[in-house]
Amino acid sequence: MALTQLASSSHTHPTTPPKTLPIWLYDVFLGILFLGPAIAPLFRATQQPVLTDLGELATSVLGSYICPTPAQAYPMAGYTMAVCARCWGATVGLWVARAFVPAALESNDGMTHLLHRFRALPVLMRLLLVLIPFLLWPLEIIGTAQQWWALPPLWVLLVNGAQAGFAAGIFFMSLMPGFWQNPPAPASAQLA
Repeated sequence: MALTQLASSSHTHPTTPPKTLPIWLYDVFLGILFLGPAIAPLFRATQQPVLTDLGELATSVLGSYICPTPAQAYPMAGYTMAVCARCWGATVGLWVARAFVPAALESNDGMTHLLHRFRALPVLMRLLLVLIPFLLWPLEIIGTAQQWWALPPLWVLLVNGAQAGFAAGIFFMSLMPGFWQNPPAPASAQLA
C-alpha cells in the first residue's frame, strides 16, 4: 500500500523546471568577449604600468592561444585589437544571435518554426550543422597562406567571423533552458 501511495503522490506534484543559467550572466560573458579585445589596445595606449601590462597580457594570451591570425586585427589608438577581425566578428555574430532568437521566437512565423525544428534535432546534429559556417575560417586562412588569393580586407574577416558566431550563438542558446521556450502545443492537442 505504501508503494501505491508513493506512486500516486509523485503524479500529483508538479515537476520542478530545470535549473537555468541566468540570462544576464550570458550577456555579461558576451560583453566581455566583445569589449575585451577592444579595451586591450586602449590599455596599452595609456602607457600606464599596470594598464599597459594588462593590455599586453591580453593581447599575448589571446594571440597565442585563441586567435589564429592576430596580425589581422583592427587598429585602435596605435595598437591592434587583441584578436583578429574574424574572431571579433564571431562575438558580433553571438550578439546578433542573442537579439535574433528571442525576437524570432516571439514573432511566431516561419522562422519560429525553423528554430523549433532546429532545437528538436539531437545535440550532435545541431553541432554538426553549426560547424558548417566555421569551414570558411580554415578555407580563408589556408587560401591566404597558400597565396591562392590576396590578403582579404578586414571587413571580409569580420563578416566571415560574424556568420560563424551567429550559428554558434543559435547553438548555445538552443542548449540553455530559459532562452528557448518550447513551441506551443497545436490547438487540437490543447482540446484533448
